[in-house]
Amino acid sequence: MSDATPAASSAAPAPAPSIVDLQAEVVAAREELVASLSELKSQTQPKALAERGGRTVTGFFTDEFGGIRPERVAMVGAVVLGLVALRLLTRRRR
Repeated sequence: MSDATPAASSAAPAPAPSIVDLQAEVVAAREELVASLSELKSQTQPKALAERGGRTVTGFFTDEFGGIRPERVAMVGAVVLGLVALRLLTRRRR
């Protein structure tokens, strides 16, 4: 057995926080919660969601320098053209 004592037992216990300290922590936590909820509310407004969706679509069709990616435009154009052709073919069969 060793004669060394654990470091935690030699340290003095921390004093308990006062009521004023606890109340200040609760107020700070409440303010942080209100700020977080306000931020979430602003991010979920229809206008913010539409702007984010628009940026996503624009980002799909442009490169990091703002130039258009022709291969992606062509790919989407081909898909749309294929869907229109499929729709026309199914209408004519009826």
